[in-house]
Amino acid sequence: MFKDLLFLSVAAIIVYFSVGFYKKIHFGTELNYQQLFNGSPLPMYVMTKDTLQFLAVNDAMVKLYGFTEAEFLRMTAFDIRPSEERGRVKAFLDEFGELTNDSGRWLHQKKNGDCFFVQITFHYIPLIEKGAYLVMITDIDKSINDEKKISDLLHLYETVNRATNDVIWDYNIVTDELTWMQGYFETYGYTKESSANSFWAMQKIHPDDRDYVQEEFKRVLDHKRKDWSAEYRYICADGTVKYIRDRGYVIFSPAGEPVRMIGALQDIDKQKKFEQQLLSQNEQLKEIAWIHSHQVRRPLSNILGLIALIKGSEVENEELRQLIDLLAVSSRELDDAVILINREAMEGTA
Repeated sequence: MFKDLLFLSVAAIIVYFSVGFYKKIHFGTELNYQQLFNGSPLPMYVMTKDTLQFLAVNDAMVKLYGFTEAEFLRMTAFDIRPSEERGRVKAFLDEFGELTNDSGRWLHQKKNGDCFFVQITFHYIPLIEKGAYLVMITDIDKSINDEKKISDLLHLYETVNRATNDVIWDYNIVTDELTWMQGYFETYGYTKESSANSFWAMQKIHPDDRDYVQEEFKRVLDHKRKDWSAEYRYICADGTVKYIRDRGYVIFSPAGEPVRMIGALQDIDKQKKFEQQLLSQNEQLKEIAWIHSHQVRRPLSNILGLIALIKGSEVENEELRQLIDLLAVSSRELDDAVILINREAMEGTA
């Protein structure tokens, strides 16, 4: 009997301390989870499965949405969404609530009425009576707005392309990837499949211009220059050649290394051919001016010689001598004008 009582006493003591130890561990675990929940930099909340009533919110949730903790506990998850989003939430949870942890992008609303986009990750908690969800919020509004700005800029670039025939290109120096914006394939006749080749090979640049362009581009990167500009001939898909003006701006990493270049390819073929036509016409005009000046000067020289002979003879009529003098002055002025025209034509200033 004594041994049995002793055994029961020892067993009771062991059970007592075991239960106390378990409660202590359990309390410590709960405390740790509570600290993790409250101290998380990401907004988090717990809501019931059936009514979506808030059961708990952390400090980051209060800071992001502007409601107090007391206000949150009187609200449901519908109250932090615009009215048009609420039906979608219920339908999603009914269909996928226990099948996935990621619900994608949603539009939420702060206490002041501002709407913003969030990414939601949630976990079903079956241990709580009737079930509940632990929800974690990621504010992606800035990312969405940045994407919209980029999309607007690309649309603006495409509009500029259509208005100016400029083709915007984006070259990733690190990965050696070249991306053409809208207008390239229409302007130069290539398809997306046929346009792919090594950027540095520059196979579509005319062979007579290729070495110069490669060296110039390499010089920009080696010297870490901000700007790039070159004019060269570009071979189209049908074999024809166009003159283009290529300009770019280099983007550098925080370490100061060139990592990207944004540029524009401008079709200047008509302008270049017009310049060549003007140069050709200018050469022809110079030749015509030289020929005409010599043709005019030859008879003019004869006139000057005749005037000199007349003045050397005895002319008694005073009025006639004055007329001869005036004729000599006018002839010399005309000769000087012809010489000037000839010189300017030869110097290319006419």
